[in-house]
Order: sequence, then C-alpha cells, then structure tokens
Amino acid sequence: MNKYEKTFHSRSGEEFRADVYSVLAAFAVECPARQHAIKKLLMPGQRGDKGEIQDLDEALVSVSRAVDMARARLRGSDGANGEPEPMAEPEPEPKKPKLVTWRLCVRIDEPAEIEEGALYVKWYPSGGIPEHWYPIEAQSQPVETVMQLSKGWEP
Repeated sequence: MNKYEKTFHSRSGEEFRADVYSVLAAFAVECPARQHAIKKLLMPGQRGDKGEIQDLDEALVSVSRAVDMARARLRGSDGANGEPEPMAEPEPEPKKPKLVTWRLCVRIDEPAEIEEGALYVKWYPSGGIPEHWYPIEAQSQPVETVMQLSKGWEP
C-alpha cells in the first residue's frame, strides 16, 4: 500500500483501495491538464514539499490550460483552421524604475569651518561626489524624472 492510496467502499459495501491514477482511469480523464489539476485538488499541500496554496494555484493554471485546449478542440471540430489557440501570455510584472540616488553633501575643507558654521551643502548623484564633500542625506528618484530636471536643479 502506498501513501497515495485511499480506502473506498463500493455500492455493495465492499471495501477497496485506489490511488489518484485509478480514479483518473475509472473516469476516463484523458486530458493531461485536467489530470494534473485533479491530482493537485485531491490532496493540496499533502503530497510533498509544496504547500496548500501553491498546489491550489497550480491547479488553477492547469484548469485554465484545460479550458484553452477544449476551446481549441471545439474550433477544430467547427471547421476552423485546427490550430490550437495560443495560450495567453501571463501579464508581465511591472518593471521597477531605474533609480538615481542623490546625496546631500557637506563640504569640509578645514575643521575650523565646522566651528565657524561656514558649511556648504550641495546635492550630487551617487558616484559623482567630489573630494572634500561628504554625504549626510540620500534621496532616490526615477531616472526619467532626473532627466527632466533643468540643468543645475537637484531633487
């Protein structure tokens, strides 16, 4: 007896054991996408490393594919070109914008400047900070926004 077998009772009350493959054969499920979905739905999260939610999500994908395949078969029997309908491409994840990080820098040439309160501050993009300027704050903006700034404008 393997771990995927379950005990069933016939109409006459006789007890027997079967696994998912026996059930699929008994119901003549031939579509591989349906077979995959049924296996996922019968024991979500109990068949291996995947959790319940992941198994259910994968079953949804398989059912969607089974629907696509059934539609393609119908089009073929209606005299259509017989070509299966292409699967819809999944929505691409939105791309994260490229960012420019600006650093607010303070210029310190001599320690005496700090005592006198004569500090100079200026924004520089990261990587372009000149000597004697030290970053004290940072701010990031999308590259597109930075490219629209007039010359000499900072964040």
